[in-house]
Amino acid sequence: MKTEAPVPLKVIVAETHALAALTFYAHNYTTLTFAGLGAQNKQIVLGSKPFQCRFCGGKPPQRTFAKRAHAVSELLGNKVMTSLYECDTCNERFSKFEDDLGKMTRPVRAIGGVIGKRGVPELEPVSRGAMHKPRLTVKPGGLHLSHEEGDSGFAEDEATKTLTLTYTQKPYRPLGVYKALCKSAFTLLPDDELINFNELKQWLLQPDLTTDQVYASGSHLCHSTFVPAFQPFKQPIVCLLKRNNLIDAPYMSFFVATGNVSYQIFLPCPAKDEHLTGKPVAFDAFPHFFQLQPWLIPSPTQAGQVDLSSPERTQERTGTMSWRYENKIKVA
Repeated sequence: MKTEAPVPLKVIVAETHALAALTFYAHNYTTLTFAGLGAQNKQIVLGSKPFQCRFCGGKPPQRTFAKRAHAVSELLGNKVMTSLYECDTCNERFSKFEDDLGKMTRPVRAIGGVIGKRGVPELEPVSRGAMHKPRLTVKPGGLHLSHEEGDSGFAEDEATKTLTLTYTQKPYRPLGVYKALCKSAFTLLPDDELINFNELKQWLLQPDLTTDQVYASGSHLCHSTFVPAFQPFKQPIVCLLKRNNLIDAPYMSFFVATGNVSYQIFLPCPAKDEHLTGKPVAFDAFPHFFQLQPWLIPSPTQAGQVDLSSPERTQERTGTMSWRYENKIKVA
C-alpha cells in the first residue's frame, strides 16, 4: 500500500479553484494509499501472520483474531480491504464508534445506494397523514420514491418537477464519528509512520471519547462534500496523504468518498505538527473528480466543514432532501 508517489495531476481542463487545490496537494503531499474498495476489485489484506494487534499489541492466545476486520469501515461500502492486525477485543471497542459514523451517514448512504454489511440502509422518512410508511429504494438508473397520496412528509412542486422528502436523523456523537475515521486512517498507516502517532493510538485504545484526548480545539474538523447526482462515486475510494514539506498544514490526511459524499479529516500528530500550535491554519480540501470536472454532474458540488469535536450525543432531528423527477406513476 505504500507507494511514496506524488499525488497524480492528470486533469487537463478543470475548474480553476479545484485545480489550484490539487496543485497544492501535488506539491506538498505524498500519496501513501489510493485504492478503490468496491466488490469488483481484488481483495487487499493488510498485515501478515503471526497475529499481533496494531492497536493494543496483543498476541494469541491472550487475544483472538477470529473476526474479519475491515481496514476502512464496511458501512461505507468497503468490500475488499481487511487487516490481520486488529484483535477481536479492539474490534469490539471500535464498533461503538462505528455506530456513531453509521448514524451520521445513514441518510446519505441510503440515497447513495452504499452497500454496507447489511445491504443498503433504509432512509427513515417522516410520514404524516398516511397509513403506510413511504419508501425510498435505489434501483438501476435512479431513485424510486413511493408514498400515499396526501402524505405531508412529501412536498411536490409540479412546476419544477421537484419532490422534497422529510426524513429522521438519529442521534450520534460527533467525536465518535471522528474517532471511527481516525481508526481507519491509523489502520492504513505504513509501519514506519506508527511512531509518529503514539498519542492517537493511546486515544483509540480508550473505550470512551474523552479519556487521553490531548488534541487541541479545532483539530476535529471534517471537510465534506455532497455531489448532486445519482451514485456519482460508483465505488468507495480511500486516500491517505502525508505532508512532505514543513508548511502550515497538517502532517497526515485521510480522505474517503462513497455514494454521493466525501469526507476528509486530518490526523492528530503532535510529533509532526508542533509548529502549528496556536496558528490559524486554513487551506483548501483535497478535491475530487467532480470538483475538477463539474460539467459531469447536473449542478455544482456542495462543500463545507463539519465540526466533529463534541462528545455529546446530538438530538434526534428531521432533515430534508430534494430531487428532480422524470415522471410519476399513480398505482392502485
